[in-house]
Amino acid sequence: MAMFRARKNKPKVLAETTSACPIEACPSDPDLLLLRDAAADERTAIALYLDAARNSCMPQLFLDIAATEMEHYVEIMRAISRLDPVQATLLRAAGLDLLVMTRPLFPSKSKAAKASMVADSQITLPDRKEMPTINLLTQALNGEFLATNKYQRYMLTAENTDVQLLFCHLMNEEKEHITEFTAALFELTNEPLPLAHD
Repeated sequence: MAMFRARKNKPKVLAETTSACPIEACPSDPDLLLLRDAAADERTAIALYLDAARNSCMPQLFLDIAATEMEHYVEIMRAISRLDPVQATLLRAAGLDLLVMTRPLFPSKSKAAKASMVADSQITLPDRKEMPTINLLTQALNGEFLATNKYQRYMLTAENTDVQLLFCHLMNEEKEHITEFTAALFELTNEPLPLAHD
């Protein structure tokens, strides 16, 4: 039972990379595998800490740590965007330009300076009714990171050019899902935090 959804504003790069997918449109830097795993871990931590803030007697502790993890996610996505022009283009097309900036999120600052910046960010607690959706979106996003990594590994392992191009196509489709789930999570969690705009 497959469900198909029309995409109104499909970014041009995705149409170009999925129809006659040239192998150059298949970013394969091995560090992307590590970065996507790290991004998925950060999203898991964020969802856990927001849930813990909602359900514990120490909400501020969990909110402060969630804010730090949110900044980590932005930093990791920026690193991904520098190595993966397909993902960068999709993020820009979705209005997530902050995730494709080339300058570092934190200029070299002490841990104490970073901690005070995070404390000033004033993260807000999501509504209780939004937490199940945040958890589901987090699981979905993590699944897309894993799928993207799997298709990149398959693409690099395949010997037949047609098979490589198929995995490239699938990998780039998953990147669109990463963008959509990130945008949805940012809407519910009020990310990125004001600190990230510096």
